[in-house]
Order: sequence, then C-alpha cells, then structure tokens
Amino acid sequence: MAIPTLAEAQPAVPEQPIDIEAWTEEAAQALGAIHITPPASAPARGTTVTLDIPLDDHVLPRAQSGENGDATAAQAVRSGYTRRREPLRRDSLKRREALLKGKEGSRQRRRWENDRLLNNPHAQPPLPSDWEVRPQYQFHYVPYAVASYWDKELAARSAARNTKGTKPAVSKEEEAAEEALKQVRERMKKKRAARNMLQDIEREVRTFVEKWEDKVRKDEQDDLIDPDSEDEQIVFVGRNGQMSDMRAEQELRKDLMVFDSLVGDRSAAFGRWLVHSIAAYYGLETWSITTGTPAKREAYIGIKENRLKTGHRNATRKPLPQPLWSMV
Repeated sequence: MAIPTLAEAQPAVPEQPIDIEAWTEEAAQALGAIHITPPASAPARGTTVTLDIPLDDHVLPRAQSGENGDATAAQAVRSGYTRRREPLRRDSLKRREALLKGKEGSRQRRRWENDRLLNNPHAQPPLPSDWEVRPQYQFHYVPYAVASYWDKELAARSAARNTKGTKPAVSKEEEAAEEALKQVRERMKKKRAARNMLQDIEREVRTFVEKWEDKVRKDEQDDLIDPDSEDEQIVFVGRNGQMSDMRAEQELRKDLMVFDSLVGDRSAAFGRWLVHSIAAYYGLETWSITTGTPAKREAYIGIKENRLKTGHRNATRKPLPQPLWSMV
C-alpha cells in the first residue's frame, strides 16, 4: 500500500481567516490519491521459519568450564541460573469432584456413592416441593371460630410446662423426716453393728404409735369431744345421797420412755441420738431428762398435739412410713 506524502501547509497568518471550502477540497484530493492493494495470497516458499519452544521443559544452561574443564557452583550462581518452578495445575470443579469421589473401587468412592444413593434401586429423586422454603416448626391452620379455644389450650399447656419444673410444697414434718433418714444412713455406714439396736428401738416406737392411733380412733367413734384430756373426773352417787369423786387413771400415756442409761456412759449418746432421729422421722416429740440416784439419763418420745383453729383434733392421719431399719 503506497500512501503519497502530503505537502506541508504553510502556517496561516493570524490576521487572515481560514478558508474552509479550500481546505475541504484539498482534503478530498488527498484522500482520493490513496490506493489500497490486497496482500499476497501465499508467502513465497522458503521465506517462513517455524519455531517450537518447549515451555514445560527445563532449560539446562551451558556449563561454564573452568581451567580444568569442569563447571563450578560459584560460576553457576554468578551466571544467575535458578531452577524453573513446576507449572501449577489449574483448579477446577471437575478436579475437586474427582478428589471427593476417589478412585474407582476404593472405600472413599463407595462412601460417596452410598451418600448419594447411586446404587439404590428404591431411591427416589427429590421433588420440586422438597426444595421449597418452609418453616421448621409445625404450624396449624386454625379457623377463626375456634381460635379462642385454641388460645386457651395453648395457655394451659404453657402453664403446665412452667409448673412442671417447680417442686411441690413440702411440709416441715416431711423435711424433718427426710433429714433424719439422711443422717441415719450416713451414721449407719460407719456403724453397721448398731442396726439391731435401731431395729429394736424403732419397733417399740411403732408399737406405741399404733396403739395411740387405735385409742384415738376408738374415742372418735364414741363421739368424745376431747379424747386427749389427761384426766377424767367421774362422780359416783351412793344410796345415801352422798357423792364421792374419783379420778380415773389414763389407760394409755401420751409419752413413753424408750432409752435410759447412766449419765457418765459416753457410749449411750449414740442411742439417745437414735431415739431423737426416729422421733423426727415419725413426727413425734422427744426430750431427755436426768433422774434418780445414781443419776440416769432417760430419753422420752411423745405424741404431738395437732389441733385445728376450731379447737378440735385433726382427724386426718397418714399411715406409718416405711421402717428406717429396712432402708439403711
């Protein structure tokens, strides 16, 4: 392609205006003088050279020989030769999936196939509805007419769930019984030989309580207002009209001496402690007194007075609990 050179235009004088029409004609003449020729169809044979450059092969530098003809390490360092890095393989999803699958027949490949149910003839592909975004909690469509009843049921469930973790109210007697059982168990672990002593004392206490309950039940059947009175005054009238008052002895006392020992006997302290623990377990009163010569220490148990605000005795009695000696 031959492009003729354009004659350099003389710089215009600032005082004279530019003639646009003349400039347009000159530009059109210059463009018309341009000729475009197509390139040669094929290069001449023997004028081209093919280069084959191995990019992945290591290029070994020429060994610079010294005086004796051997290459030295110092000369190689001075020449600036560095080992070519290994070409990095391009990361792709196909390569990652191949690494996850593992080799054919390997345990990793079998696990991969089992996780995706590939060899399971009963496996069903997921449906379009399985991919829908839904809430994880269970929901119900409640009609407007029964919404109020539904709210009441939910409120009742919430109240029951809140009260489920709360402990029921425990009376002082029950707390004392639990504490006594706990202490007796701990002491009996170290003194296994005292179990027979515990069994004898507890049987005596249970017999006393059972007899007292039978007496109270019998008095209530006879419609006695106050069966727990200490003395009852009976008046007898003779034939001659003279009156004589006599005091009837109680058929059954409200207290019972369970254990006694000398004051100086140190080993008897454990027996008195057993009496107090058994009394606390059965809800009885207990005390110790010193009497006699030589001085003796006596441990007593007694029935507690359970009266209502009206003054009458509380008739609600519970059965005797399980014996202590059978639980330690």
